[in-house]
Amino acid sequence: MLSPKAEYIPEGDELKAAVVGVPYLLKINILGGRVIGGWYESEPDYKPGLVTPNDAGIFLRNCRLPESKTESFLPKTPLYNGNCIEVYGTPTKAGELKIKIDGGMYGSMIAPASEFSKEYKINVIQP
Repeated sequence: MLSPKAEYIPEGDELKAAVVGVPYLLKINILGGRVIGGWYESEPDYKPGLVTPNDAGIFLRNCRLPESKTESFLPKTPLYNGNCIEVYGTPTKAGELKIKIDGGMYGSMIAPASEFSKEYKINVIQP
């Protein structure tokens, strides 16, 4: 009951439509607590979720933190925000894409850690 509850921007279960051959970029923000992993250095194999089908030209990555937030950190490596996910790419075929995001949030002194899961759909249209 006291566990942090994830909320998402954008709300709902559909993201803005995409068009085959046109670059796509949209940010999803996860609110309600710090996502486990928080700020982290780039890990080449880490994926914040799944896109189905996985050959449609759309991908997921965590948002890069602005340099102003990390300029005092040494060594100077880019850091990524676990509470922000970018949906990006250039769609290669029309149809419906499904995006699934899973993770966990840190607890606090009064609330235990919690898990979250969110699914979105993107309609990709042929121009």
